[in-house]
Amino acid sequence: MKLAFFKTGELQGTLKHINALLEYLKGKGIELKVLNLEPENVQKTVDELQEFKPSFVLDINATGIIVGENEGEKKALCDILGYVHLSLFTDDPLLHFPHIHGISPRNMIGIVTDIKHADSLKMLGVDNVSYITPFLDFSLFPQPQSERDIDIAFLGPVIDPQIVVNAVQKNIPESIFPIFIETGEYMFRNPEVNVLTALSYVLGIFNPQFQQEFNNWRQNEEFAFFRLLNDIAIYATMRKRWYLINFLEGVNLKIIGDFQGELKEDHENIPVNSYEDFYKIYGRTCITVMSFPYTVPTSTGFVPLEVAAMGSAGMVDFRGTLTSFFKPGEEIIPYLPLDRADIEEKVLYYLDNLEEAKEIGERAKQAVIDRFRVNDRGDFIIKIMGEILSQSQQQSSLESPKEN
Repeated sequence: MKLAFFKTGELQGTLKHINALLEYLKGKGIELKVLNLEPENVQKTVDELQEFKPSFVLDINATGIIVGENEGEKKALCDILGYVHLSLFTDDPLLHFPHIHGISPRNMIGIVTDIKHADSLKMLGVDNVSYITPFLDFSLFPQPQSERDIDIAFLGPVIDPQIVVNAVQKNIPESIFPIFIETGEYMFRNPEVNVLTALSYVLGIFNPQFQQEFNNWRQNEEFAFFRLLNDIAIYATMRKRWYLINFLEGVNLKIIGDFQGELKEDHENIPVNSYEDFYKIYGRTCITVMSFPYTVPTSTGFVPLEVAAMGSAGMVDFRGTLTSFFKPGEEIIPYLPLDRADIEEKVLYYLDNLEEAKEIGERAKQAVIDRFRVNDRGDFIIKIMGEILSQSQQQSSLESPKEN
C-alpha cells in the first residue's frame, strides 16, 4: 500500500510522537513517501503526489488538506483525485477549523484521540471518524534525574482568566459577549462537559430575542463563531487552573511554562524554552499537578502520558474515563476539580509521603510503556487502509463488465 505523508514544517512538541508512527508503518511494509507541503508552492506537492499515485494520504490536524477547483466548485483535493485522506487529530478539530470548514471532504477519515472530537468533526462536515488512544515515542525521553529536587509542580499554561476576558471582549460584539461568560462559567461548574454541549444548553436559557440575534451573528460570521468556541474553551480551562492555584497559596508550588498574572505566596514560575525542557522538569518532579484543558473532553491526552513516562506522579482532575487509561491511586492521583478539601488533602498527604508518590510515578511509567506504545495504533491504521482497499477492489469487480 502506498501512503503519502503531508508534512508542514518540523513536527514539534507532542507531534514528535508521530515520527514513531511513521517508522512503524514503514516497518510493516507500507510504501511511505514524505511530501513537504509548503504554502507558497502547493503545486509542487500536488505534482509529486500525482507522480507517486498513493491510495492514501496522511496528515496531522488537517494541515495537509489541499483545496482545488472542480467544475467551478471548490473541493478537497482528495475528492478530486480520488485518494483517501487520513487526518490524525492530536487536538480538538475545532482548533483547526480553517483547514476543514466549508469543504466537507467526502474521501476524508478523521482519526481522533478523543471520542468527543468526533462531534467537532461532524460539525465541520466530516462524518467518517475513527478513534485511537494517544501513544508515545519512548526514544524522545531522557533519563530522569536520580534525585528529584522538585516536590510538586503545576503544569501550565496558567493565565489569569480576566486577561482572557479582556482579550475576547475586544473581538466580539458587545451584545453577544454575555454568552461567552455564561458558557465559560457553566463549563467551569461542569468539568466534563465539552464546549458544543455547553453552548447548546446555555443558549437555550437566554430569551428568544437573544437566541435569534446570536443565531443571525453565527450565520453571518461563521469564522468568528468558531473562534468564539475556542475562546470559551480556553477561558474555562484558565478559570479552572486559576481556581486551583489560588487556594494552594503557602504550598511551595513550581508553575511550569507560561504564566500570566500575579504569583501567589511561595509560588514560583519556571519558564520553559523548549519542549525538551518539560521532560527534564518532569524528571526532577515528584508530583506533577495537571488540569485537563476543555479541548480534551474525555481522553487522557498526550501530556499526562509524557509526565508518566518520566516517572513523575501525575495528579489530574477525575473524569469518568480515567480508569480506561490509569488505575487511580496506583498509577495516578485523581482529584475532584471543584472540591477544595479533596485537593488540599491529597496535596498535603503526598507532600508528607513523597516516597509513596514516587512509587506511583514508577508504576505510571511502567503503565505507559506497557499500554501506550505505537504498535496497536499503527496496526489499526493499517487495518483501516486494508479494509478500504478491499472494499474498493470488490466494488470495481462488481462494476466491471462481465466477459461473454
